[in-house]
Amino acid sequence: MRFPRFLVYCVLVLGLSKIHSQTVPSNLGDPFQGTWFGSFVTTNPNGTISHDTAVVVLERQGDTITGSAGPTIDHQMPMEGAHADSNSVRFTIDVQGGVAFELHGTATHLEGTAQGGSLKAALDLKPAPGLLPHDKLLLEISNADKQMFDAFGACDVDKYKAFLASDLEFYHDHVGKQDYASHLEAMHQRCTEGIVLRRELVENTLLVNAAPGFGAIEVGTHRFYSKQPDGSEHLDATAEFTNVWSKASGRWQIVRAISFDHH
Repeated sequence: MRFPRFLVYCVLVLGLSKIHSQTVPSNLGDPFQGTWFGSFVTTNPNGTISHDTAVVVLERQGDTITGSAGPTIDHQMPMEGAHADSNSVRFTIDVQGGVAFELHGTATHLEGTAQGGSLKAALDLKPAPGLLPHDKLLLEISNADKQMFDAFGACDVDKYKAFLASDLEFYHDHVGKQDYASHLEAMHQRCTEGIVLRRELVENTLLVNAAPGFGAIEVGTHRFYSKQPDGSEHLDATAEFTNVWSKASGRWQIVRAISFDHH
């Protein structure tokens, strides 16, 4: 049971850069606001090159710039002495005796350098809406998941579809592949036929991880119960699921979903 889920998870991680062409919005036109993710390429003293990731969180309040930087969203160090002009920001972080950053660019692309002691690195960053510390990410995805399936169970198509990206791809081990329109049509047909389903997330199966620069990956096991006219329920199916979420639209939406191992 666990191996198939893990395999699907890995495939989705490896394919994230290919599955979504949606344009990531700018940080409200301000290049020095929001969360940024990208590459951190170090030139070592012996001339070799090392590759890592970088996350920079910037917040502007008037003329004041604050924030943090680090290799991941959960490993951040506060900025010191941050200063911005029209197209660049400079700051230091207190690590290895002090590392100075200089970034420049636009609301959709920042690049620059980090230098300190023997460290010399180049950064290339893009906006990363939805890249949050793990606890906050888990809370947001859990809430979005619950609201979406509450709408699914209530046959509230309008509320349900707000959680789906227009380029949705949904893969199901019984019905095959559906896109946004065909998935909603299937829901509409079910509800028209009076088939009412209640979804229940199996306790302790939910896993949520960031997909940096893209969104989040959610994995779990759920059960669907069919409600009868007399108010009783019976178990309709148990299944594994993997959802890829994006916050590029400004709210969490599913862009890819896989539902499998129905029994």
